[in-house]
Amino acid sequence: MNSCAYSLSILPRIFTDADQFEGLRWHSHGVRRPNAEWRGMNDALPHPEGMGMPDICTMAVWTGIEALKEFTYSGRTHPPGMRRLASQLDRSQGANFVLWWAPRSQTLSLEDGWNKLMHLREHGPTDQAFTLDHLKSHPAAA
Repeated sequence: MNSCAYSLSILPRIFTDADQFEGLRWHSHGVRRPNAEWRGMNDALPHPEGMGMPDICTMAVWTGIEALKEFTYSGRTHPPGMRRLASQLDRSQGANFVLWWAPRSQTLSLEDGWNKLMHLREHGPTDQAFTLDHLKSHPAAA
């Protein structure tokens, strides 16, 4: 099995576990091909030969940072799944994970998440895009 197919094959178990996790409000997943085309997870394969590895994108809205940490570090499927994928993740471009505060009423897209990740890679942790290691305070309600 090629690395793209392998990566995509373990994700449904993680997503099912996330669906049952109390601290998760919403999540969406997709694949961004190197040509910037977005595909749904069900349409990700077959991935064209010679196109390079796609970016597998997951966006989630959590009840809070503690819920995110619990799922990420103590969940049934996420920690072992990510350990299995660790050797396949390309970290040469910088961060692969980004956080930001968004109003509850805001509708989010995978492109929004991609843009936040690009902001983090270009500027490092800021109030607009940060990491678990560099958390930013929740902005006060206006």
